Amino acid sequence: MANINFNYRKLLIYFLFWAVSFYVILGFFSRTDGTHLIDIIYTFLFILPFMVVVTIHSYHFIPNYLAQSKFWLYGLSSFLLLGFTIIAYNFSFLFLSEWFFPGYYLVATYDPHEVIGFAVLFLLISSSLEFARYWFEGLQAKKMVSELKTENIASELKALRAQVNPHFLFNSLNTIYNEALKKSDKAPQLILKLSDMLRYVVDKMNQDKVLLGDEINYLKNFITLHKQRLNDPEKVSFDLDGNTGSQKIAPLLLINFIENCFKHADLTTDDSFISIRLALNDSDLILHCQNTMYIESSSRPKNTGAGLQNAKRRLELAYAERHNLEISEDEKVYSLKLNMKLE
Repeated sequence: MANINFNYRKLLIYFLFWAVSFYVILGFFSRTDGTHLIDIIYTFLFILPFMVVVTIHSYHFIPNYLAQSKFWLYGLSSFLLLGFTIIAYNFSFLFLSEWFFPGYYLVATYDPHEVIGFAVLFLLISSSLEFARYWFEGLQAKKMVSELKTENIASELKALRAQVNPHFLFNSLNTIYNEALKKSDKAPQLILKLSDMLRYVVDKMNQDKVLLGDEINYLKNFITLHKQRLNDPEKVSFDLDGNTGSQKIAPLLLINFIENCFKHADLTTDDSFISIRLALNDSDLILHCQNTMYIESSSRPKNTGAGLQNAKRRLELAYAERHNLEISEDEKVYSLKLNMKLE
């Protein structure tokens, strides 16, 4: 279907081109105040060979030679085409005139070098139209590719955000389940916290951007929920520096980094800790997460890395070239630092 539309558009352009050319040349050949049949016949016979030459050049030479960088073949073919123009011009006046218009005595009045000059003029004008058409359709193609890319990114972001909900819900329900088994008084509070957080997920998940302040409140609730299940909640610190203002951020983007701290931290020793620091400066956001790890690899929880990979992919899509993520670890401490420019 695309090729059919493409050909119709090209045919329309050349139809208008030849209609305008015929009108201009007819006015030039009309020697009297009025236009006579002989003028129309002469104009038709004059323009016909150039129509053949331009058609061959436009439909064959440009797409098959010039567009494919076959410059030598294009140059040689164009040179031969100019020679063919002289033959076609003489054929038009000496033979076609007798076949189609008997009784009219028509003689070609232009020399071969003048015919070649006319041919070059027609080829230059028609080539300009062809290049303009290529340029315009190239812009349309780029626009379509850009729109398709944007749609694909939006679809992928939506799919990645959808993965946050069940992942977070699974971990949170495990926490509440453990507290319920112990018949702890913390369980009802944790359920309320989880309810508020799930409401936020449902309301904000399909939005492209949310207020940074709302996102930070969600993170605070998440941290509070996890601190309440710990024997030593004082080992977890959360520091916020700066004012959120009216800044916005992609929803549920930072939660995987913070969740990763709680999931893989070792808080069994006296010097163990989880440190989460969030600094805001105008449109710059810095998240720095650190946590102690299990020294023995056999003691570490199995990590598929799905949540972290999810967050990295979302950063690449939503904040391409506007973020820097650094992850490092020594023998005992895991560190993640994210620098983002929100707008």
